[in-house]
Amino acid sequence: MKEIIYLSEDEQYKEILNQDEISRIKDDELREIRSKYWNLRHEAFLDEHNIPDQELEKVWNALKAKELKEIEGYRLRTK
Repeated sequence: MKEIIYLSEDEQYKEILNQDEISRIKDDELREIRSKYWNLRHEAFLDEHNIPDQELEKVWNALKAKELKEIEGYRLRTK
């Protein structure tokens, strides 16, 4: 079995993570938060019928702000 090399404290809080990086977050709650917002951004990107290209950046920025707020709440609870 291959050993998982977890992300460092700094790496897990990078602004954007890919799915492989998200899977290497040790804490389940933080991994779920990061995964949830990755999926929401991906769904927004694929939803070209309801989200025109010129609106996509606005949607992504709103999701990023929500993710940062949720991560900040997580950090405050786990200190």
